[in-house]
Amino acid sequence: MAKTSSQIKQSDWGIFLILIGITALVYVPSINRLGYYRDDWNNLFNAYTQGSQMLIQHYASDRPLDGYLLRYAFDILGYNPLPYLFINLIFRFLSGFFFYRSILVVWRNLKFPAFVATALFLVYPGFLRQVDGIAYLPHQFAMTCMMASIWLSLVALQGRAVGAKVAFTVFSIALSILGMFLMEYYLSLEAFRAGLFYCYFYNRTAGGKIKVSFKTLKAFLPWVLGIVIFMVWRGLVFEASRAGTDLKPIIQEFLAHPKYIGAIWLQKLMHNWFKALFGSWVIPTHASLNNLTVKMFWGSAAWALIPAVVFTIGFVLLMPERRRTGSAAEENTVVRVKANWRHQWLVLGSLSALLILLPLIIAGREINFSSSLDRFGYPSSYSAILFLVGLMASIEGKWFKIFLFAGIMWAAATVQTVNKNNYIAQTETVNDFWWQLSWRAPGIKPGTLVIPSISGFPAEEDYELFVPIHLIYHPDEDHVVIGSDLINQIAVKNAKMGIVDDRKVREIFLQKDYSRLLALSKPGDKSCLHVIDGRSPVYSSGEWSRIQGVGSFSQIDLIQTDVEPVTVPEAFFGPEPEHGWCYYYQMMSISQQNEDWEETARLADEALAAGLHAEDAVEWLPLVQSYAYTGRFDEAKPYGEILKTDQFLQFEACQYFRDAVEFLTKPIPDAKAQEFLEKEFCE
Repeated sequence: MAKTSSQIKQSDWGIFLILIGITALVYVPSINRLGYYRDDWNNLFNAYTQGSQMLIQHYASDRPLDGYLLRYAFDILGYNPLPYLFINLIFRFLSGFFFYRSILVVWRNLKFPAFVATALFLVYPGFLRQVDGIAYLPHQFAMTCMMASIWLSLVALQGRAVGAKVAFTVFSIALSILGMFLMEYYLSLEAFRAGLFYCYFYNRTAGGKIKVSFKTLKAFLPWVLGIVIFMVWRGLVFEASRAGTDLKPIIQEFLAHPKYIGAIWLQKLMHNWFKALFGSWVIPTHASLNNLTVKMFWGSAAWALIPAVVFTIGFVLLMPERRRTGSAAEENTVVRVKANWRHQWLVLGSLSALLILLPLIIAGREINFSSSLDRFGYPSSYSAILFLVGLMASIEGKWFKIFLFAGIMWAAATVQTVNKNNYIAQTETVNDFWWQLSWRAPGIKPGTLVIPSISGFPAEEDYELFVPIHLIYHPDEDHVVIGSDLINQIAVKNAKMGIVDDRKVREIFLQKDYSRLLALSKPGDKSCLHVIDGRSPVYSSGEWSRIQGVGSFSQIDLIQTDVEPVTVPEAFFGPEPEHGWCYYYQMMSISQQNEDWEETARLADEALAAGLHAEDAVEWLPLVQSYAYTGRFDEAKPYGEILKTDQFLQFEACQYFRDAVEFLTKPIPDAKAQEFLEKEFCE
């Protein structure tokens, strides 16, 4: 018995509610604890220091329309990442919604596979940038435009009224052009549109493949116009200045060495094709779960069970095998089928993935399931999902399929949850670091080059560092006053040479004077911020980074201790952490820098009286030094024993106390202090 239209609509609403539930359960919990990441910072710098209109110039070099979008977004939404995150989530769901509707147009009312494919898209582990609010607004909006365009184009194909067909076609082309102007590499989704067109006619044409191909080409011609408009603008009118966005040098290189460049493209295309279809489900899962703490794994996996159960309920209720007559009815929903939907999805998924990836490879980009580079795999996600569902649905056995798809959903939801929790932890770590810097450094001299090493924060660009510093120390300036650099081999070499370098990040000019370097480190979760004193560096035994390569060039006097403490903007860095051990350690370090040993000892007494203690042994050094210098040898001794539990730390402490005699500017209060320290640490 056929379903009435009311029943069909009811089941659609049920499917949408399940999909909304999956989306909300995976992404909404703790979303307010996410912060700023990567390109969020340079957007924030320009908008905050020079006004939102600066974002138009900021993006003028590669994606001008992004600048206008973000300019008005900042005017309306402000600087808080939370509204951007919610809007991006809405766009993610809408992209899935249009994907679902597109499937139903091509394969008439094939609700069960469409539901499965859409649910997998919503938690697709090959794209983990849902945590990025501000910078990824154009990406998410552009994807929604492209998928809405694809759905409207399919609706236009099946429409009978000429006026409606023309209106849908025009609106679809406009959305496609808008999506390409926002994100140029989304142009490759036109290959996915063409594949859906072919399947649409394949399922409705009583003829061979040549006839189907001709009808597909004829129907696709209006959207070729949109591609041509964009390509003419991009290739002939617009002058792109960023690598991979200017077509002219790419074409020139290929024409100069066609065989060599072609071979490279082919090799990378096959590599990325395999990563898109198979690696997107495996590589991010392995990377996210590898070296995960037991607590975070079980917490994330347990929560991910909830959306997985919601998905499984929908899966069981909708699957054809649940009803004896359902399977046959499902197969017959597509009229004049020459190959069932599973085979079509396998072919469409694999071929469209190749075509989608080709422009990406030509532009010198690749899918990389690390950091922000997984965004290049986002357009091919639809192809990868159709391929996977078509492949897995071909397996016989109702219960096995339930288990298999539920497992995939659970794994993907776990990856997204772990990813979100990792970024929340990163925000908390980074905010704590900048708050500690504000305690330790009431001021930093202009022209200083800060090189921080923060455990748990893999900074990729220097603006992830100098923008927070700017917002704390010089929020009213419209240019970078205090520079920063990543801790890498290049920075180590430049520090040794003491050179002055500069770079331009879009419209942000940054000067890097390696002769005025200040090295900072937070080597572990249980460590405080450590300012490295280049006169005699002492490193934590847990130090892992290259900070030791630049530490000897770190000038502690670039920190101004005689100025009014800065006011940290809580809007960007959250509320001030409690004044625990790290607060007292930073205060002791200021007094240590000022050679005020009585004050250092007083602060140490206050911290101990409050029941506070160091988790990182190196942080006992100011206490031991101040107690020794003020003649409190018996009180210094037990904490000195902690320093000596690590042989290398004892060696460093010995060297530091010997060097201190040479670089301290004030006499040591107790004459016997040096003898005590050398006996304790050097013998």
